[in-house]
Parts: sequence; structure tokens; C-alpha cells
Amino acid sequence: MSIPPLPAGAKNSALMQTANALHSLAIHLLRRARTADKKSGLSAERLSLLSVLAYAGPQSVNRLAEIEGVSAPAISRIVSALEKLGLTERKRRSDDARSVTVRATPKGRKLVEAGRRRRLELIARELSSLSARELSTLGRISDILKKLEQQKTNS
Repeated sequence: MSIPPLPAGAKNSALMQTANALHSLAIHLLRRARTADKKSGLSAERLSLLSVLAYAGPQSVNRLAEIEGVSAPAISRIVSALEKLGLTERKRRSDDARSVTVRATPKGRKLVEAGRRRRLELIARELSSLSARELSTLGRISDILKKLEQQKTNS
């Protein structure tokens, strides 16, 4: 896999070259890891929504639509399909009967965790060919990326 050149109009700097490489490499790594998701039996959309519920906790349909970048009716359809499989459930809020919260069931959380384990195992297999020094470098890079994520979360 080669990293594509910077897009037209992008400033050719070390910062942009690094951003370009990280972008391309992350996409390719996630595409390979996503092959493990086929074993879940769910579409990417359903698995994504179930993952949000499993890790972020119960959410309103509107909040799920915002997170997933789709319409509330699309979320409702996905939630209904996941409910039929016993992976999610809806609950009316006690303080507002019109408001519904969606949560992952224990079965749904188990499915997401199994998928996450498969993805991590796939990535670990790829990393296993690296030297101890290279793995240490990746660990430091992970720490830097966590710092960036914390800055984003705090701003």
C-alpha cells in the first residue's frame, strides 16, 4: 500500500505529510480490522450504533442520529432491527414519557465485545512481526494520540 500524495492545494509541509500518512494508514488498518466484523452478522451501520450504545451508554434517538450522522428515522429503523434481534431495548424516560432512551442489552454488549476482541486480535497479529523497539515506538505514538484526543475532549 502506498500513501497517496497530498491533495491539490494542501500545503506541502512536514505537518501535512504526517497528517496525510496517518490518515491513509489509519484508514487501511481499520479496513483490514473491519473484516473481523463480518462474523458479527450485523451490517456496519447496525454494529456502529450498537457499539455506541455498548461503550457510551444509553442514548436518545436524536443523540444517536447526531453521533452517527444520520436522520432520527434512520436510527429508529436500525434500533427496531436490533431490538428484534434482542440486542437493544427502548425505555421511556420517567420524567418525560415522550422521550425514549435506547440501550444495549447484555446480549448486545457481548456481541460488541466479541467483535472488538476479534479486531484487536487481527491487529495484534499484524503487529507481531514488529521488533520490540518498533512496538515501543508505537506505544509512544499511542500516548501522543491519546493526548490529542484528550485535548479535543477538553476543548
